[in-house]
Amino acid sequence: MRPRPALLASPVVLAVVLTGCSGGVTDRGDGIPMVPYRDRVAAGGSQGDRADAVEDAREDLEECGDPDDSRTFEVSASGAQVELHVPADADDDPVEELEDYRGDVGASPVCWVVAEVDDSDGDQVVDLPRVEVVTSDGQAVTLQRASDVVRGWADLRPDDEDLAARGVELITRTGGVVGPGEEGEVVLVADVDLDDARAASVQLTEGGALVDAHD
Repeated sequence: MRPRPALLASPVVLAVVLTGCSGGVTDRGDGIPMVPYRDRVAAGGSQGDRADAVEDAREDLEECGDPDDSRTFEVSASGAQVELHVPADADDDPVEELEDYRGDVGASPVCWVVAEVDDSDGDQVVDLPRVEVVTSDGQAVTLQRASDVVRGWADLRPDDEDLAARGVELITRTGGVVGPGEEGEVVLVADVDLDDARAASVQLTEGGALVDAHD
């Protein structure tokens, strides 16, 4: 399916689709939490232990996206084909501007996923309302659309007009809906390390089945 097409403009305002899954991402409704992995340390752990755990998690996320640890999962249904790159490199074309924006607003590191969608022979809109990945340690994580995460990040710097304008542009360009006869990309996000992921499953369209992907 490479080379990759340009990001599609999204004609709708997208709802949050990333979880709150147990032991993973907590869905606050306004983007990726700023303190990932906060449930890794037992409730009785010391403040120092918690700080160390958060720092370890941050380092894992900063290193997420090693091409040697990436896997590509594929799903085909109703004529549509999806390639899920888990994780995507932060320097990859669909991700690079998003990663730059994350750094500029001071948000915590994240792990990126790119879904390449080929709906050329499909008969329905593909919007990926739910994408789940099983991490190397067996944790089930539901991914969030980059557009929703950026919306939360924009709130971190509300007084910076330039960042606000960039945020609006990125929200518009990164949450695409791919229609029949079209190709496009959807960028997704997790706040856990997805290197060496075990498995993935994808819901292609609202109301559809969650389909196991293969590599």
